[in-house]
Amino acid sequence: MKIKIENIDINYETYGYGKPVVFLHGWGANLHTFDRLVNKLPEGFMAYLIDLPGFGKTEIGLPLGLLDVTMILHELFIKLEIKNPILIGHSYGGRLSILYASMYDVSKLVLVSSAGIKQKLGINKKLKIRVYKILKKCHIKIKMGSKDYIDSDNVKRKMLVDAVNLDLKAYMNKINVPTLLIYGKDDDVTPLSLGYEIKENIQNSELIEMDDCGHFPYIDAPTIFMLILNSFLLSDTNC
Repeated sequence: MKIKIENIDINYETYGYGKPVVFLHGWGANLHTFDRLVNKLPEGFMAYLIDLPGFGKTEIGLPLGLLDVTMILHELFIKLEIKNPILIGHSYGGRLSILYASMYDVSKLVLVSSAGIKQKLGINKKLKIRVYKILKKCHIKIKMGSKDYIDSDNVKRKMLVDAVNLDLKAYMNKINVPTLLIYGKDDDVTPLSLGYEIKENIQNSELIEMDDCGHFPYIDAPTIFMLILNSFLLSDTNC
């Protein structure tokens, strides 16, 4: 299904009936990354899967910053009559979930392998950037950056740079709903240490480490992941 928001046709799917649970996928993914999860939600929950702007079947022509996408999501929720949702955000979708939960009403928040705190550059990284700038001045073209950056087109590259450079600490401090953080112990994209740093900035939050899991714990260990998630969804107590 599609609905037009700010001249963008947002593609989405729904499953079940009841309290709204909104899934926001990571960078380079689409709504189908959560296909194995939605049918395992408890009764009484309605899942909303969304192709975020620039991904899947939601096409865009101009780059959108994190705040822009957050506003679009809010307008989408209004049109779909989604009130006080439970947000589940993976990686890039976690960044959006943090922003949304800091600005609008949600009932619970689940951050999976989420980023959101700008990391200091190491010596090797600084050196690579310096070399890249020198080569660029000499009109020597080389591919440099993360796999996500290299694989993206010019529009999404600008979006990725905006996302990575926006430190969300100040927004995290405004979140006061029960928040669950789930991280794979073997994640080399958003490491466990980053998860604990985010936890320290969100009150009423708890972090669960998943053994033998990388950046996609809901794919690496779907059964255990759903046991953890469903327990949190059904719980009426704070973290």
